[in-house]
Amino acid sequence: MIQLRNPQELGGMPLLFSALSSLIGSYAVAYFYSTHYEGDAKLSDDALKTILASLSALWVISVIAFFSVMKKEYIRTFYSIETTSDFNKNWFLSQGEDQDEEKSLELSLHPEVYATWGDDIIKPWTLENWSRWEEERPAWFTDKWIEGVPNRFVPYDYRVKYKKTKGRVDDNQLKRRRGSISVREILGGVEEK
Repeated sequence: MIQLRNPQELGGMPLLFSALSSLIGSYAVAYFYSTHYEGDAKLSDDALKTILASLSALWVISVIAFFSVMKKEYIRTFYSIETTSDFNKNWFLSQGEDQDEEKSLELSLHPEVYATWGDDIIKPWTLENWSRWEEERPAWFTDKWIEGVPNRFVPYDYRVKYKKTKGRVDDNQLKRRRGSISVREILGGVEEK
């Protein structure tokens, strides 16, 4: 599946390795078939070689035909070693100043980018634009999106505001479900005696 060459799927180089290993693997299977199979309906070595040569030639012709009709700038995607993180970073940087919604979607779909390259690229972008987003309230700037942004990417004044109004937690705290209720909570905050 050539669509798997996308870095967010398999990637170019692993796809190329997979295609070549399947081609080479067919020769290995044919070798084991001809040396170890002892059944009555066994193909002759000449027939097996003819079939393998024909299929390999068809594969090579198909690859050449495919590359001759595709856009030349996409050929590199078949041998690229670009990672998902690099791909997302380049995509994020390619977006214009007026494409905040597209950038916000990238962060919603791939929150791991905060940890990988967020401090260099996302933090300056959020710190610079947060006040404007608070005033304009674009459709994507929801409480859910705000909640997904780690505290260090939110301007200090808004962190204080959100902590008071929306119950935000610090980056190093994990939100987790409590498994039990203390006696103090049952008694309404009254100290036990």
